[in-house]
Amino acid sequence: MTLLEEFARLLQEFGLGSYQPAGGGTIVLAVPPATPDAVLVLTRAAGLDADSTLPYDTPTVQVRVRGAVKDAVGAEGTAQAVYDALHGLGSRALPGGTWLVLGLATGGGPVYAGRDSADRDQWDVSFRMELHRPVGNRR
Repeated sequence: MTLLEEFARLLQEFGLGSYQPAGGGTIVLAVPPATPDAVLVLTRAAGLDADSTLPYDTPTVQVRVRGAVKDAVGAEGTAQAVYDALHGLGSRALPGGTWLVLGLATGGGPVYAGRDSADRDQWDVSFRMELHRPVGNRR
């Protein structure tokens, strides 16, 4: 299971949407679908450099919240719920077994990202995730 899949399942556990690996849910990975309007799109961004010997990674996970047509307030509310669920979360296993040491939001909370070509408002929330991952040479 990939890291994004683990976070998709975590958001589903928190009741923030539904994740279906084959598609069709309201939580998707990387590429936003044409429908439905309201979705959470998870992507990875560069994090801090990893040490080659210590079993810790600090990737950045971005959640783009896309709302219904011309519904900036509703989309912001969902983005705030994502922020509230993940900011400060830690000391627990993610659904695929990766240990989440701590998740910290960056940028002070949801940031308005404008409307897409179909007039759907979007908000971004990014998190620096501190993960314990004793794999390969890092034990």
